[in-house]
Amino acid sequence: MKWQFIPQGDGKPHYLVVNADESEPGTCKDIPLLFANPHSLIEGIVIACYAIRSRHAFIYVRGEVVPVLRRLHEAVREAYDAGYLGRNILGSGLDVELTVHAGAGAYICGEETALLDSLEGRRGQPRLRPPSPRSPVCTHAPRW
Repeated sequence: MKWQFIPQGDGKPHYLVVNADESEPGTCKDIPLLFANPHSLIEGIVIACYAIRSRHAFIYVRGEVVPVLRRLHEAVREAYDAGYLGRNILGSGLDVELTVHAGAGAYICGEETALLDSLEGRRGQPRLRPPSPRSPVCTHAPRW
């Protein structure tokens, strides 16, 4: 649903950011998947980049999960070597660069605006923002 809000044909670069921070206490659903099968995530990233016309994607991971970071870096290198990432993927004309970014481990960086600040090299803290105009709006009176 979020993809349909991305303007197309605007001439501006589009970026895909995968939030694999998993900073909520007790959460551990993504880290085992990333360790066991990072290529499935990379494949999904390439498909998503094609869909939103993005040429650069980022995977944001907690810096404390060193084995997962090593595995992700290795998988990304393998994907580049096999021609699944980079310029003109498998002769398709699609270009996708993928960056794995290790976060500083701050709990708040799991929030999307704080994550973006951290990714851009600033201190990760949430930005004040107005309500999204894309949010569903209740068009009927509640039934109490």
